[in-house]
Amino acid sequence: MAIMAILAVGSSLMMGNRQSGAVRATMDELEGVVSNAQQAAMATGRDVALVSWGPWVGLRIAYGDATLALDDSNGANFITIGESLLEGKFPTEQNPIIGTDQFPIEIQQTVVVGYHYSASDGVQKKACIVTAKDDTDKWTKAKGDKNQDINEIVPFTTEMKDVLTSDKEFCRGESESISQVLLVNGYTKRFNKTVFIKVVTTGSGGQALSNGPMGLIVLMQNSASIFKFYNPGAEGGDGKWRRI
Repeated sequence: MAIMAILAVGSSLMMGNRQSGAVRATMDELEGVVSNAQQAAMATGRDVALVSWGPWVGLRIAYGDATLALDDSNGANFITIGESLLEGKFPTEQNPIIGTDQFPIEIQQTVVVGYHYSASDGVQKKACIVTAKDDTDKWTKAKGDKNQDINEIVPFTTEMKDVLTSDKEFCRGESESISQVLLVNGYTKRFNKTVFIKVVTTGSGGQALSNGPMGLIVLMQNSASIFKFYNPGAEGGDGKWRRI
């Protein structure tokens, strides 16, 4: 009986570590995408756009020339180029035509899909990015009844008091349009507005796990900093939020 109890506790801790690792890995990957966009802006001296599109199952986050992202109201060109590059469709010198399958080299280089959902990704089976369309269900369920409410800690009671509102959610969840365009200044690396990205632990069916690890990334207007906050969850940790 004692041996079985020890094994059960050990199994629980290992599961918690895997879930925690998935949330942290997702946050690190997102931070890398934002940092790369800032570096691209500084290297070219031109504004770079960060955009997202698609629901969680199919989510893409990309960055590229801001003029391309702002060319039309729904970012159709940006999406089409990003999807084509992900599918390995590249232009040739004989066919440097902007179309569904082919793009000139200079256009190709303006879009980088830094993050995309993959059903075979082991990390994405354990943690997911919360989109605006399922924010209430997943974020609330992940918080559960034991995890600390992030709105009760500094800086969300002070300088970031009004940050976590639905209009600032970067991943909107729309499947065919870009509704959130974040610009990175080509000289200062600063962001033109405030947005956030939420990450939660998920089970095998994609549902958020109650009282599990949670993560939050905040990008503030007129700042070049990437703010990361993490909660290890009450099931495998203390359930308290901290900045990392």
